[in-house]
Amino acid sequence: MSNLTTWTPEQTQLISSTIAPGCTPDELKLFAYACQRTGLDPFSRQIYAIKRGGKMTIQAGIDGLRAIAERTGQLDGSETFWCGADGVWSDVWLADKPPAAAKTIIHRKGSNHAFTGVARFADYNAGQGLWSKMPAAMIAKCSEALALRKAFPANLSGVYTTDEMEQAEEVTVTPVAAAKPALPAAAPKDTSATFTAGKAAIAKAQTLDDLAAIPSKMAARLESGDITQDQHDQLLALMVERESAITNLFED
Repeated sequence: MSNLTTWTPEQTQLISSTIAPGCTPDELKLFAYACQRTGLDPFSRQIYAIKRGGKMTIQAGIDGLRAIAERTGQLDGSETFWCGADGVWSDVWLADKPPAAAKTIIHRKGSNHAFTGVARFADYNAGQGLWSKMPAAMIAKCSEALALRKAFPANLSGVYTTDEMEQAEEVTVTPVAAAKPALPAAAPKDTSATFTAGKAAIAKAQTLDDLAAIPSKMAARLESGDITQDQHDQLLALMVERESAITNLFED
């Protein structure tokens, strides 16, 4: 597995300059954790990091996400459908024009319901390359990635496919003409209570469905500053452990 303790200084420098360019040391640590958690090899370009609008986005190919899901031993099949503006779903897309949306349904062993991802073509279409040549296949990759992240949150949370992010643009920050007087630094926000509640919620999860609802809440807490990035990463690690425990319980 890849992590900062097994990368040589030369490999770390190579990743910093080519695979995760522009990332801060803390972001590089987060990227290393993602490599370890997913089992994807950055040196084979299975996973990499891109800075967009000043924030790091971890990306992988759809084959990488499939491999991660397969490796869990819990993937139990999938189906993909397409629809036009009429909203009628079909398991094959034969029209010359692009579909309006794609829907992928993922089945996971031990779960009492399927996990669905729906991607609208208008939201993801990059307007060039394979998006012009193979629109149905490209939007299907996006819906599959959405469904896989729902089905395997502990393994895939925070990892996006290149196809999902292809349309994303860098955010340009306009410099302020004149600097304003510096304000006193605000006191650090106390995140301990939210962090403790997150750990308790993971510990109380009895099913994979219970766990599936947690990552989106964690992301919201991170965005609002109610937990730190380090606490978010610790909660992800706890989710992996809890998911393994629940899976073993079903198998026993």
